[in-house]
Amino acid sequence: MVTNLPAEAKAKWAEVVAARSIPEKIRLMREFLSLVPKHKGTSKLVANVRRRIAELERELERSKACRRSGGGAGFAIPKEGAGQIVILGPPNVGKSSLLAAVTNAKPEISPLPFTTQRPTPGMLQYEDIQFQLVEAPAIVEGAAEGRMGGTQILNLARNADGLIIMVDLSDDPVGQFTMVSSELDKAGILIEEPEGEVEIIRRSYGVGIQIVGGGTLIDCTYEDVKNLLASYKITSALIKISGKISLDEIEDSLFSNNVYKPTIVIANKADSPNAEANLKLLRNELRGRRISLLAASCLNNVGLGELCKYIFQMLKIIRVYTKEPSSKEPSDKPLVVKEGTTVIEVAKKLHSEIYKGFKYARIWGPSAKYPGEKVGPNHILMDGDIVEIHY
Repeated sequence: MVTNLPAEAKAKWAEVVAARSIPEKIRLMREFLSLVPKHKGTSKLVANVRRRIAELERELERSKACRRSGGGAGFAIPKEGAGQIVILGPPNVGKSSLLAAVTNAKPEISPLPFTTQRPTPGMLQYEDIQFQLVEAPAIVEGAAEGRMGGTQILNLARNADGLIIMVDLSDDPVGQFTMVSSELDKAGILIEEPEGEVEIIRRSYGVGIQIVGGGTLIDCTYEDVKNLLASYKITSALIKISGKISLDEIEDSLFSNNVYKPTIVIANKADSPNAEANLKLLRNELRGRRISLLAASCLNNVGLGELCKYIFQMLKIIRVYTKEPSSKEPSDKPLVVKEGTTVIEVAKKLHSEIYKGFKYARIWGPSAKYPGEKVGPNHILMDGDIVEIHY
């Protein structure tokens, strides 16, 4: 993506990263843009930086408005359960009805648009775990530019573990989906999983450049990555990669704050007169895209029985039950971890002493060749496994 940036531009970006105040960051970003050569190879970089400037300007304006009004309740919702899923959609598509139908929440349900003014959470039970669903206020065209509280709504989505986009089958579901997904895209929130992801975590102490996460560098070496980051005055950082990652994508991640959020589309009002024809149009729109679609009627509680399973699969999580060597029964409460988690990673989550003193583990469940199989630290666990760690 970024090619042959001049040294002064790279040095200026290092100043952007080091800046602490929002006004200073905005000023330095503008100075950085003035140093970037304008050609096809830098167009995406320029767009990303301009978007970040706009976000910072809106954040600065919100903080000023908050001080003028004497404060106010925050928009963030603390995470609970096995995952937080934010429900997004235009006005009157049934977001409150969905929350009321599947959780313990009691949102106000009204035919009037924009009834929901603040995020409303509720807990959705799935077997022995719970998911937290959060109904967001209605999203409208222009949300990414701050219209109708859009910046706060999109920040809520950015911090979630996954998203539900709700559309109305009695109206124009394709247009509604296109609008919401477009606003998410403008805010740097991806709803389709990219081939690879990069996260660069800068560290103040000098431990050098570390690459973790199991991804693959496809056109470069560790030394190439180290040299690239050094040109931006980054000498100590943890680089998390997944999938196949190029050197250009690592450089791109320095300027972009894109995040991927797994997404389900719920097409509500499946019992309305035009639902069948509109659902067909929506299926055509989503064909070939890695996004799940669930047709439902929140009013009649139709089609919602599979929602928990959809969310569980979407989040790519598993449940692991720990067992003490001296106990006959495993714990009732599972440890919820990502697919691909190993035994040693579970040990690390449990306690530093268990992790450091790990000798072996015994496994019962889907990943075991036989009950009580003795395994080493790199054994990959599956949903429903029972783990007995010896240390």
